[in-house]
This record gives sequence, structure tokens and C-alpha cells, in this order.
Amino acid sequence: MVIRNLTAVWILSQTATYDFDDTLAGGLVSIECIIGFLLLSAVIYGCQTLPPLKSPFGLLMLNQNVTQLLACIDSGAFFFFGVLLNSKIVMKNNHVFGFVSVMLLPVILGSFFLMSANRLCASTMVFTYKRIFTKHKIITFIFSIWCFSLVFCAWIFGSRDCKFEFYIYGWFFTGAQYTEKCQDLIVTYNFGVQVTLTSLIMVSDVVTLFVLVCLRVLIQGIVFVAHGFWYDMGYAILPGNDDRWKYFFTTSFSSNLLHVFDPIVVFMFNPEFRKWILNFRFLFQKNKVNVTMISPSAAVSSHT
Repeated sequence: MVIRNLTAVWILSQTATYDFDDTLAGGLVSIECIIGFLLLSAVIYGCQTLPPLKSPFGLLMLNQNVTQLLACIDSGAFFFFGVLLNSKIVMKNNHVFGFVSVMLLPVILGSFFLMSANRLCASTMVFTYKRIFTKHKIITFIFSIWCFSLVFCAWIFGSRDCKFEFYIYGWFFTGAQYTEKCQDLIVTYNFGVQVTLTSLIMVSDVVTLFVLVCLRVLIQGIVFVAHGFWYDMGYAILPGNDDRWKYFFTTSFSSNLLHVFDPIVVFMFNPEFRKWILNFRFLFQKNKVNVTMISPSAAVSSHT
């Protein structure tokens, strides 16, 4: 794991002036978040309307995508108003946006883990599946994840007196006494939350893969593991000497890219959503043909 030099980052941020690079960085993430917002909203709508998804798995998918939509809005609002438009108020309070993102991450990962566990139980424990994943128990699971995340963040930002702040296109854990209070928190947060949950997701998806012989269950697990590796090690891999863009592509850009990639995976590999999109496309083409056929007759009628 690479622990970035926060002293150098802080010095660089104090001498930085707003320029075209800031506009470019803010614009790139804003576009990511707009696309992610539209795609995630479509998934949420599908979870509420498609009959096959009115199920335990659909409820878990709904919670995961609503949480990810909140994270997308949080990040999009910060980069649009703070970085792109250079709002001083937003930039001064960037730690508030950082708090929200840190709070939502365990909920997102926890929801993905529950979805993986749901698939695993459905394929390996058919007779006990309905007892484990009842609607009441799923709501309890979801509530527990949210409570854990709130308690975890209260420990980070309260008793530990740390902040998750934005410096030079990237997000970092900081504190008044960084080396004593917050440096070990990076390792705790990364390995205690991200690595543990993504590993559990990966393991359950691998088992499900052998049972169902279905590659799609592995896609999101692979993405999370790859993103965790990139977030930690990508800074050392990227060529060049411009630290600003290294921070940007390993933290801000890659994290928000997940808001776009995750719903795309749903649309590509979930059979209910694929059928929904095909039906929508067929209905659109049918209406287009009807309009084309009606228009000439309407034009003739208007001249008689």
C-alpha cells in the first residue's frame, strides 16, 4: 500500500492557483456523475417496476443502487460547484462531502456482499434460502449495515479527530496530528473495510461461479478488487511527474467511474434488465413507425 506524502500535498495545495486544469478535472468528474446519475436512476426505476426484481435480491439491489446514487450526487455536487465553478464555500467545507463519501462506502460494499451472499445461498442452499433471506431479515441486514457505517464514521471523525479532505484533485485522510492519529487509520480503513468486504464478495462469487457456471457474477467482484489495487498502488505505477493528475486518476476519477460501470454491468448481464431494454427499444421503434404512417395521412387531411 502506498501512503502518499501529505506534507508535500499540503505545500502544493497552498501554492496552487485556479486554472484550466481545475476546470478540466471538475468537468471530467461532473460528466461521470451525470452519466452515473442517469444510469443508476434507471436501475432504481427498474428495481421498483420489474416483477422479477420484486424479490429479496431486488430489494438488496435497490438499496445498493440508492446508496450509490447518493454517493454519486455527493461527489458530483462537490466537483461541479467546488472544482469546476470554483465555489469558495464548497471548497472550504470539502470535508463534509468527504464525510458523506466515507460513510456511504461501507454501505455500498456491504450491500454488494449481501447480494453475493444471496446468489450463493440461492444456488447452494435452496431449501434454507427462503428462511435466510426473508423481507424482514433483509431489512434488518440493511439497517445493520447503515448503523455500522454511522458508528464507524463517528469513530473516525469524532474520537479519532480525522478528516477526509480534498487536496490537489485527490481525497486524503488528514488530522491535526496526522502521523499519530490518522496514518494508521488509512490501513485500518482500507484493509478493515474495503479489502475484507471485497474479498468476501470475490470468494462468494467464485463459489457461485462453479455452481451456476455463470461468469457475470464475477464481474463486479473483479472490478472492486481492481479498483482497490488501483487506489492504493496506481500512484506508483502512473508515469510522469505531475502529482496532481496522479492523485486525480487514482482517487477521484477512478472512484466516480464506478458509478458509471456498475449500472452498465447490471444492464449488460442481468437478464431482467436486458429484456426490459429490448422491450423499450421495440416499443420505441413501433411508436416511431406509427408516427411515420400517421403523418402523411394527417397532412392530406389538413389540405382537404
